[in-house]
Amino acid sequence: MSELDIERRVALSLAVGRYLRSADRFNQASRDFTGACKSLRKQLGTNQRFVAQIDFKHYLVTSDRDGNFDVEAIPTL
Repeated sequence: MSELDIERRVALSLAVGRYLRSADRFNQASRDFTGACKSLRKQLGTNQRFVAQIDFKHYLVTSDRDGNFDVEAIPTL
């Protein structure tokens, strides 16, 4: 492997740092998403269908008998 000049080493270090910080944010977001899904599944129960208004937007929320759910944005009521 050839030696890297200082500019290349700095650029690589910055790129690796950006990658690691992004990976941390991604992993945290993934944990938050998983927790939110578990919480919603627990609160929903089975065979539900209703409209929810969140942040001035409307969503059709459905769940089936197996506990699977879907949250779909709808334009208006």
